Amino acid sequence: MSRNSRVPGKRGAGRTAVRLEVLVEEESAAKVLRELVVRLVDSRAVAVGIRPFRGKPDLLKKLPFRLQGYASARNRGEDIRVIVLVDRDDDEHDHLKASLDSMAVEAGLVPGAAQGASAFHVLNRIAVRELESWYFGDWEAVRRAFPKVAKEPPRKYRGNPDSVTGKTSDAFGKVLLESGVRIASKPEWGRRIGPHLQLDGSRSPSFRAFVSGVRELTG
Repeated sequence: MSRNSRVPGKRGAGRTAVRLEVLVEEESAAKVLRELVVRLVDSRAVAVGIRPFRGKPDLLKKLPFRLQGYASARNRGEDIRVIVLVDRDDDEHDHLKASLDSMAVEAGLVPGAAQGASAFHVLNRIAVRELESWYFGDWEAVRRAFPKVAKEPPRKYRGNPDSVTGKTSDAFGKVLLESGVRIASKPEWGRRIGPHLQLDGSRSPSFRAFVSGVRELTG
Protein backbone atom coordinates (compact mmCIF):
# COMPACT_ATOMS: atom_id res chain seq x y z
CA MET A 1 0.00 0.00 0.00
CA SER A 2 1.34 3.38 -0.93
CA ARG A 3 1.72 6.30 1.40
CA ASN A 4 -1.35 8.36 2.24
CA SER A 5 -3.63 5.76 0.71
CA ARG A 6 -7.38 5.78 1.06
CA VAL A 7 -9.30 2.63 1.79
CA PRO A 8 -13.01 2.77 0.96
CA GLY A 9 -15.29 1.52 3.69
CA LYS A 10 -18.83 0.40 3.04
CA ARG A 11 -20.94 3.45 2.42
CA GLY A 12 -24.55 4.20 2.90
CA ALA A 13 -26.67 6.07 0.38
CA GLY A 14 -25.34 9.46 -0.65
CA ARG A 15 -22.16 11.21 0.41
CA THR A 16 -19.80 9.67 2.94
CA ALA A 17 -20.71 11.09 6.35
CA VAL A 18 -17.49 10.37 8.27
CA ARG A 19 -13.84 10.62 7.25
CA LEU A 20 -11.60 8.50 9.47
CA GLU A 21 -7.89 9.36 9.38
CA VAL A 22 -5.56 6.68 10.77
CA LEU A 23 -2.00 7.83 11.51
CA VAL A 24 0.61 5.12 12.05
CA GLU A 25 4.36 5.24 12.48
CA GLU A 26 5.36 2.97 9.61
CA GLU A 27 4.23 0.90 6.64
CA SER A 28 3.93 -2.35 8.60
CA ALA A 29 1.19 -0.90 10.79
CA ALA A 30 -0.56 0.46 7.71
CA LYS A 31 -0.61 -3.03 6.22
CA VAL A 32 -2.11 -4.50 9.40
CA LEU A 33 -4.81 -1.86 9.76
CA ARG A 34 -5.83 -1.62 6.11
CA GLU A 35 -8.53 -4.28 6.37
CA LEU A 36 -8.84 -4.40 10.15
CA VAL A 37 -10.22 -0.88 10.49
CA VAL A 38 -12.58 -1.31 7.55
CA ARG A 39 -13.99 -4.42 9.25
CA LEU A 40 -14.46 -2.44 12.45
CA VAL A 41 -16.50 0.27 10.72
CA ASP A 42 -18.38 -2.17 8.49
CA SER A 43 -21.85 -1.00 7.40
CA ARG A 44 -21.19 2.57 8.49
CA ALA A 45 -20.77 5.48 6.09
CA VAL A 46 -17.05 5.86 6.79
CA ALA A 47 -14.15 6.55 4.43
CA VAL A 48 -10.86 5.32 5.90
CA GLY A 49 -7.51 6.94 5.14
CA ILE A 50 -4.35 5.17 6.33
CA ARG A 51 -1.36 7.52 6.76
CA PRO A 52 2.02 5.87 7.46
CA PHE A 53 4.98 7.99 8.58
CA ARG A 54 8.71 7.35 8.52
CA GLY A 55 8.92 5.98 12.04
CA LYS A 56 7.67 7.06 15.45
CA PRO A 57 9.86 10.21 15.76
CA ASP A 58 8.61 11.42 12.38
CA LEU A 59 4.97 10.89 13.35
CA LEU A 60 5.34 12.63 16.72
CA LYS A 61 7.16 15.56 15.12
CA LYS A 62 4.51 16.11 12.45
CA LEU A 63 1.46 15.20 14.54
CA PRO A 64 0.68 18.70 15.94
CA PHE A 65 0.54 20.19 12.44
CA ARG A 66 -1.60 17.32 11.16
CA LEU A 67 -4.04 17.68 14.02
CA GLN A 68 -4.32 21.42 13.45
CA GLY A 69 -5.28 20.70 9.84
CA TYR A 70 -7.95 18.23 10.92
CA ALA A 71 -9.29 20.74 13.45
CA SER A 72 -9.58 23.37 10.73
CA ALA A 73 -11.47 20.92 8.53
CA ARG A 74 -13.85 20.13 11.39
CA ASN A 75 -14.44 23.84 11.86
CA ARG A 76 -15.48 23.97 8.21
CA GLY A 77 -18.11 21.33 8.90
CA GLU A 78 -16.29 18.13 7.89
CA ASP A 79 -16.84 15.15 10.18
CA ILE A 80 -13.21 14.07 10.52
CA ARG A 81 -12.19 11.66 13.26
CA VAL A 82 -8.60 10.64 13.92
CA ILE A 83 -6.84 7.52 15.17
CA VAL A 84 -3.19 7.70 16.19
CA LEU A 85 -1.39 4.38 16.76
CA VAL A 86 2.22 4.18 17.97
CA ASP A 87 4.36 1.48 19.57
CA ARG A 88 5.16 1.92 23.22
CA ASP A 89 8.73 0.69 22.75
CA ASP A 90 10.64 1.75 25.88
CA ASP A 91 8.46 4.77 26.63
CA GLU A 92 6.37 4.99 29.78
CA HIS A 93 2.80 4.22 28.69
CA ASP A 94 0.89 6.86 30.65
CA HIS A 95 3.37 9.61 29.79
CA LEU A 96 3.23 8.80 26.09
CA LYS A 97 -0.57 8.66 26.12
CA ALA A 98 -0.78 11.98 28.00
CA SER A 99 1.56 13.59 25.47
CA LEU A 100 -0.60 12.41 22.55
CA ASP A 101 -3.78 13.61 24.24
CA SER A 102 -2.18 16.98 24.97
CA MET A 103 -1.33 17.46 21.28
CA ALA A 104 -4.97 16.85 20.39
CA VAL A 105 -6.22 19.36 22.96
CA GLU A 106 -3.73 22.00 21.82
CA ALA A 107 -4.97 21.57 18.25
CA GLY A 108 -8.55 22.17 19.38
CA LEU A 109 -9.70 18.54 19.22
CA VAL A 110 -11.19 16.35 21.94
CA PRO A 111 -9.22 13.16 22.69
CA GLY A 112 -10.85 9.98 23.91
CA ALA A 113 -11.50 9.77 27.66
CA ALA A 114 -11.28 13.57 27.99
CA GLN A 115 -12.87 14.59 31.28
CA GLY A 116 -16.43 15.79 30.84
CA ALA A 117 -16.52 15.04 27.10
CA SER A 118 -19.67 13.42 25.74
CA ALA A 119 -18.01 12.79 22.37
CA PHE A 120 -14.45 12.80 21.11
CA HIS A 121 -12.61 13.33 17.83
CA VAL A 122 -9.19 11.71 18.42
CA LEU A 123 -8.39 8.18 19.55
CA ASN A 124 -4.81 7.75 20.75
CA ARG A 125 -3.75 4.13 21.12
CA ILE A 126 -0.44 2.46 21.98
CA ALA A 127 0.65 -1.01 20.87
CA VAL A 128 2.44 -2.58 23.84
CA ARG A 129 5.33 -3.05 23.41
CA GLU A 130 5.31 -3.28 19.65
CA LEU A 131 2.80 -4.15 16.95
CA GLU A 132 4.13 -7.70 16.90
CA SER A 133 2.65 -8.24 20.38
CA TRP A 134 -0.73 -8.19 18.63
CA TYR A 135 0.44 -11.12 16.49
CA PHE A 136 1.44 -13.14 19.54
CA GLY A 137 -1.97 -12.35 21.00
CA ASP A 138 -3.78 -13.98 18.07
CA TRP A 139 -1.66 -16.96 17.16
CA GLU A 140 -4.35 -18.49 14.96
CA ALA A 141 -4.05 -15.45 12.67
CA VAL A 142 -0.29 -16.03 12.49
CA ARG A 143 -0.79 -19.71 11.65
CA ARG A 144 -3.20 -18.84 8.86
CA ALA A 145 -0.68 -16.42 7.40
CA PHE A 146 2.33 -18.69 7.99
CA PRO A 147 1.19 -22.36 8.18
CA LYS A 148 4.73 -23.56 8.97
CA VAL A 149 4.83 -22.02 12.46
CA ALA A 150 4.24 -24.13 15.57
CA LYS A 151 0.73 -24.66 16.91
CA GLU A 152 1.52 -22.46 19.90
CA PRO A 153 3.68 -19.36 20.33
CA PRO A 154 6.76 -19.46 22.59
CA ARG A 155 5.79 -20.19 26.20
CA LYS A 156 6.34 -16.68 27.53
CA TYR A 157 3.91 -15.30 24.92
CA ARG A 158 1.09 -17.71 25.72
CA GLY A 159 -0.38 -15.43 28.37
CA ASN A 160 -0.52 -11.66 28.03
CA PRO A 161 1.96 -10.83 25.23
CA ASP A 162 1.99 -7.16 26.24
CA SER A 163 3.66 -8.05 29.55
CA VAL A 164 6.73 -9.65 27.98
CA THR A 165 9.88 -7.52 28.09
CA GLY A 166 12.30 -7.22 25.22
CA LYS A 167 11.93 -6.35 21.54
CA THR A 168 8.85 -8.18 20.33
CA SER A 169 9.63 -7.73 16.64
CA ASP A 170 12.95 -9.53 17.07
CA ALA A 171 11.21 -12.36 18.93
CA PHE A 172 8.58 -12.70 16.21
CA GLY A 173 11.18 -12.69 13.44
CA LYS A 174 13.11 -15.42 15.27
CA VAL A 175 9.98 -17.58 15.52
CA LEU A 176 9.40 -17.28 11.78
CA LEU A 177 13.02 -18.06 10.95
CA GLU A 178 13.07 -21.12 13.21
CA SER A 179 9.89 -22.31 11.46
CA GLY A 180 11.55 -22.08 8.06
CA VAL A 181 9.83 -18.84 7.06
CA ARG A 182 12.50 -16.60 5.58
CA ILE A 183 10.50 -13.39 5.42
CA ALA A 184 12.07 -10.57 7.42
CA SER A 185 9.90 -7.76 6.02
CA LYS A 186 7.64 -6.24 8.69
CA PRO A 187 5.25 -4.80 6.07
CA GLU A 188 4.94 -8.29 4.58
CA TRP A 189 4.16 -9.70 8.02
CA GLY A 190 1.42 -7.12 8.38
CA ARG A 191 0.02 -7.70 4.91
CA ARG A 192 -0.28 -11.44 5.53
CA ILE A 193 -1.47 -11.43 9.13
CA GLY A 194 -3.72 -8.35 9.19
CA PRO A 195 -6.67 -9.89 7.29
CA HIS A 196 -6.77 -12.83 9.74
CA LEU A 197 -6.73 -10.92 13.03
CA GLN A 198 -9.94 -11.53 14.95
CA LEU A 199 -11.73 -8.47 16.26
CA ASP A 200 -12.55 -10.19 19.54
CA GLY A 201 -10.71 -12.68 21.74
CA SER A 202 -7.13 -11.42 21.44
CA ARG A 203 -4.87 -12.02 24.43
CA SER A 204 -3.28 -8.58 23.89
CA PRO A 205 -4.92 -5.92 26.09
CA SER A 206 -3.58 -3.12 23.87
CA PHE A 207 -5.18 -4.74 20.81
CA ARG A 208 -8.49 -5.08 22.65
CA ALA A 209 -8.23 -1.43 23.70
CA PHE A 210 -7.64 -0.43 20.09
CA VAL A 211 -10.68 -2.35 18.86
CA SER A 212 -13.01 -1.02 21.55
CA GLY A 213 -11.74 2.52 20.99
CA VAL A 214 -12.35 2.43 17.24
CA ARG A 215 -15.86 1.11 17.82
CA GLU A 216 -16.57 3.91 20.27
CA LEU A 217 -15.05 6.59 18.03
CA THR A 218 -17.10 5.56 14.99
CA GLY A 219 -20.22 4.21 16.70
